[in-house]
Amino acid sequence: MPTVTLPQGYTARPPTLADAAAVANLIAACQQATGDKATMTTEEQANDWQGLDLADEAVLITAPDGQIAGYADLYNRRYVRVSVYGYTHPSYRGHGIGAYLAQWGETWTRERIGRAPTGARVVVEQYIRTTNDSAIRLMQTRGYAPVRGIYVMAITLDAPPPIPAPPANISIRAFIPGADERATFDAVEEAFQDTWNRPPGIFERWLAMTKIERADPGLWFLAIDQPTGEIAGVSLGKIAAGEGWIGAVGVRRPWRNRGLALALLHATFAEYYRQGVREVNLSVDAESPTGAPRLYSRAGMRVAQSYALYRTELRAGTDLLPSHESV
Repeated sequence: MPTVTLPQGYTARPPTLADAAAVANLIAACQQATGDKATMTTEEQANDWQGLDLADEAVLITAPDGQIAGYADLYNRRYVRVSVYGYTHPSYRGHGIGAYLAQWGETWTRERIGRAPTGARVVVEQYIRTTNDSAIRLMQTRGYAPVRGIYVMAITLDAPPPIPAPPANISIRAFIPGADERATFDAVEEAFQDTWNRPPGIFERWLAMTKIERADPGLWFLAIDQPTGEIAGVSLGKIAAGEGWIGAVGVRRPWRNRGLALALLHATFAEYYRQGVREVNLSVDAESPTGAPRLYSRAGMRVAQSYALYRTELRAGTDLLPSHESV
């Protein structure tokens, strides 16, 4: 594919923490352009940069007038699956910035392809709103294909949520900083091992990316099996721009199909409600083999946004991404 260059007068550079407000404004403008609420704030953008190497894993595009015209960062999953999150300001669309950002993510991955396990398949992917026709055309032009659907589901807490009702011999408590990190990470890894195409996580990176949430973990809940003391399930939430976001709701296999995930959701909703948060969101695999969207629907959540995961292959090889199609 021909190399994409920026228009004359546009420049690319790594962002710094001082750019958090400008990047937040860019993302908020993109949210509004798709008909969503502008929820991104400077504080939330700075929080999102936890664990991200800005000098290496992000890029900022500046227009000739000095305004921020585009931005992208990426999440590297062991160099076999690289997710790129790109944004072009609505005022600067049609200048090839989106194509440049896509190329940036592909180039980043190609330059590090030797760090992937020998013989492993390597892919780059982007999450695209199903209503964003121009972004879909860009993905198709660059050889990406849709491989999975993703929902953002939401609930409005107009009244106190149901009282959590965990299964027998299970209790739900708050995460304890300095004591629960390793066990919580291991529980998350096991609970999400059925997730489609999810490589194993890295403990040190997880610590870096959850530093702020772990410092004030009022919205992190652990379900404890009383006979063994093991973590049976987790619900890990946070507040962003006044709204609740649940980053993970997971139950380990031995404790599934007993109502534990619903109890964890109700415990989390109750704490959001107590704190005055009325809108709560999460993202979920639309084709989850564990039936997660059905669970969230039973909890009162609705599909608020729909995305498609577009992917292109940079190196053929053994697929190290688990499919779990028939779990």
